[in-house]
Amino acid sequence: MKRTIIPFLTISLIGFFGCNQKKSTTDTINDIDFVTIPAGQFTMGADLHPKYIAAGPNEVWRSIFIQDEFPVRDITISHDISISKFEITNAQYEAFDPEHSRWRGNFMDLSTKDDEAVVYVSWEEAVAFTTWLSENDTHYSYRLPTEAEWEYVARSGTRTPYMDGISGDIYSLNPMQPEQMIAYNYQWPYPFTFSNGCRSWVSWKPENCIGVEDVYPSKFDIKGADLTVGQNRPNGFGVHDMMGNVEEWVMDWYDVYKPAETIDPAGPIKGDFKVVRGGSHNNHIQHMRSANRMASAKDDKHYLLGFRIVRIAKDSPVPTPRLMPDKKPWATEVNPARFQWAAPTDEPFFSIHSLYELVSQAENGSHYGSDQQMRQFGFDSKKQSPLSSGHLYTHNHSPTITWCENGDLFVSWFSGESEIGPELTLLASRGKRNGDGSLSWTEPAEFLKAADRNMHGSNLLNNSLRLANGTDSTFTIHQMASIGVAGRWDKLGLGYRKSTDNGANWSPVKMVLEVDHALNDGASMQGNMFQTTNNELVFVTDDDGDGLFNTGSLIVSDDAGETWERRGHSSNTPDQKRIAGLHAAVIEILDRDGDGKSDLLAIARDNGQYFDGKAPQSISFDGGHTGERSPTVFPSISSGQRFSLLRLRFSTHTPEFSKGSPILFSGFAQGDFKARNGEGEIESISGLFVAISFDEGVSWDVMHRRVLSNLTGDSTSMLTIAPWQADNLLSRKDGQESGYITSTQTPDGMIHVTDGKLIYSFNLAWVIQ
Repeated sequence: MKRTIIPFLTISLIGFFGCNQKKSTTDTINDIDFVTIPAGQFTMGADLHPKYIAAGPNEVWRSIFIQDEFPVRDITISHDISISKFEITNAQYEAFDPEHSRWRGNFMDLSTKDDEAVVYVSWEEAVAFTTWLSENDTHYSYRLPTEAEWEYVARSGTRTPYMDGISGDIYSLNPMQPEQMIAYNYQWPYPFTFSNGCRSWVSWKPENCIGVEDVYPSKFDIKGADLTVGQNRPNGFGVHDMMGNVEEWVMDWYDVYKPAETIDPAGPIKGDFKVVRGGSHNNHIQHMRSANRMASAKDDKHYLLGFRIVRIAKDSPVPTPRLMPDKKPWATEVNPARFQWAAPTDEPFFSIHSLYELVSQAENGSHYGSDQQMRQFGFDSKKQSPLSSGHLYTHNHSPTITWCENGDLFVSWFSGESEIGPELTLLASRGKRNGDGSLSWTEPAEFLKAADRNMHGSNLLNNSLRLANGTDSTFTIHQMASIGVAGRWDKLGLGYRKSTDNGANWSPVKMVLEVDHALNDGASMQGNMFQTTNNELVFVTDDDGDGLFNTGSLIVSDDAGETWERRGHSSNTPDQKRIAGLHAAVIEILDRDGDGKSDLLAIARDNGQYFDGKAPQSISFDGGHTGERSPTVFPSISSGQRFSLLRLRFSTHTPEFSKGSPILFSGFAQGDFKARNGEGEIESISGLFVAISFDEGVSWDVMHRRVLSNLTGDSTSMLTIAPWQADNLLSRKDGQESGYITSTQTPDGMIHVTDGKLIYSFNLAWVIQ
């Protein structure tokens, strides 16, 4: 039967109205109603058939990415659970933290009243709230529920998607009445597969959801909703709002389920993210399924996320995590020893390597649902279990690359069926250094993923320059990642972490800068990352438009990642002074204006808008706060393409006229750009090329440009590039035609340029000789 909205008010809520004074802990404890659920058993995990992981044409191209809900397990909850009847409210939480009131109505006037579910509370803050209650109650202690406890309570004896006992699948079921869908701005189930989603503001029909652009509302489509607790009917245990209203923190670190963990499971002992359950307003209703799992960084907080609590007798045992998360291929058998790099050579070298191959897309979708394709999606159909490596989807894009002290290369990129969906994840592959100096690449595996959050890009950067300058003493790899609250790329936050053991292990994710995803316009990690000679770590993000095209800005740390600041951001920089163009590649250059300080050079994508088809460059003379714009000699690029800039610190060839070490530029041409071909001869080339500047980017001599191909004569080679598995025909004058490019140089002088699937390895001698 359908749910209906009914007025609901309990005696415990009456005290909220007109309450202007801070309540005591005892008052707050008395305000929280609890429901006691007896110990018992239930089946935890997926309640949908695995076919929905990767549906085919018979399911209208639908996919909901439920890999992490397997394996299904019979769970025993060995203790009674006394859980809060409602989500914790503003009044209850602010008795503990009065300063939180500044977050009320922060976005779209959401959660303004005392008796609305509190939002903008991190996991750490929710735990602090339970500690405050526990320290001031002589009879009980308080904590967050475990993930298993939460699902046991939520299901209330059901085994159906929406805890209502009604069988079916989420594409034919909608447990909400139309007025509820409108009131909470709930979105219809999304079909994904073989398209870029389904517009959320159309009535759901299969014909509306094939090949259209959006699946999630942009921040401008988010609507206000009344989050007053207890408005909807309780579930079978008498607990309200476990489906929808706001998402709810639970105790566990996120990881795949362990088949053997069946009695009071408490998840792994560590992880990147904490589990979130229950779905929310302004989101798709399939996130409200009993089995659905989401996750967030423990210090993240936003307009969708709240919590409820569990009460236990003093000195009662607390479920304790016992298991380590599985190691991914990129983290397995990582050599801890420092590698002895060979000296750079002037002997030309060039190679192309592919990191992975995928099942080819078929026009009729027949590849979907095959065993091989399901394995790529990270699921073993025979064992009904997710693979430890994780997912490899059809759209692989936006890479980042760095090298490790042990000689390895490390590449990461995002992978998904759509760039705007919650399945978008960050993968990685490690190029392990062999004894003979060659590399062996691990299979792609999940690198960083907040479940059901859009992971829209990442940057990696090692601190080798800081080590060379004597600033740091430990080799460190830094990562900054874009983390969404749901789908799309316009509700992103920035998550930072680091590794001091060649990328085998990483610190917990820490959210930096603005915490409000909904209002954040500078959090799409793109372009390239670099270090400055004054020891700053610099990441590049996209920014607002300037009336002509999008722009870019910088995220900078001068204390090895402890704190970060924005420079040149739309909030404080005039339109015409920001980096011109999208997905900027930025690099430090020697003093261009004669003030004795280094400057910054940025070159970005603009679809030819700024300078009549010439790619725009922006030079900053103030450390990235503002920039001066001018045209380059390079052709503009457009959708599906991204530039790269790289300082070549490890090279032997330095002409007398050189001001500093060479700069490498990677770009794309359209057939009327002069460069050296695969044979080393000058002709008009197209596709991916590189260029060298020996004078800090002032000039890029045609003799120092080369298409990324070593083919000669009439020979050709078919390569499959990363975005959408496109086939590209290489020849002596034609490089790959698209891709987001990133690059690094190892201490042996080798340059590595990649689109996230193909890796071109060559040295400076190959480019210029």
